Amino acid sequence: MKHPKIIIEEHPVGIGILKITRELQKNFNPLLERYLDELLSWNQKINLVSRTVSRETVREHITHSLLVQGLGLLSGHSTWLDTGSGGGLPGIPLSIINSNMNWVLNDNIRKKMMVIDSIIEELKLKNVRTETGSVSLVKLEPGTGIVSKHAFKTDDLIRKLEGKPWKTIILWKGVKDAREEVGKIRGEIKADLYRLEFGSAESFYEGKGILMLRRKG
Repeated sequence: MKHPKIIIEEHPVGIGILKITRELQKNFNPLLERYLDELLSWNQKINLVSRTVSRETVREHITHSLLVQGLGLLSGHSTWLDTGSGGGLPGIPLSIINSNMNWVLNDNIRKKMMVIDSIIEELKLKNVRTETGSVSLVKLEPGTGIVSKHAFKTDDLIRKLEGKPWKTIILWKGVKDAREEVGKIRGEIKADLYRLEFGSAESFYEGKGILMLRRKG
């Protein structure tokens, strides 16, 4: 049976959500800053983020990761898989502010997962573990949500998850890319695109969005 084209429902997100998220970030600032220290220190040895990126920009990536909390998008699951996690974004910041949730960080590059294991130990995060390898080989327990920040094209990730009991996928995407990529997938899927419209003073977020996919039924 041929599934109909998926229609994206778009939601403009104003700067109020960014302000809420930054206030939340302040509440966990010591541990988030320690993570930032660890990430930048390890980045001198293993390429986790761009070597030329500033500390302020990486801190903004942490804020960007936490926006889903401000939007209330994580409430449907108690366990989340961050696939293509690399240096731990968005999974580490989200695990810090959601100590009541379980987080699995996944990447197919073993060196990166070894770094994340070290960071988890250094920060004493009890609700996080890692799993190395392709997400297609990860055993996905029912009730696990999936997050991924700029690591996969949407259709590619859907293919890798074929046959797995996923219910929710949250992807950090450019708005244009999200629209184009959703047009390539089929299925009984509800797609919501949260467009980040924070104004010209917040140029980091220009053109960015958060795409949420949910299986119907």
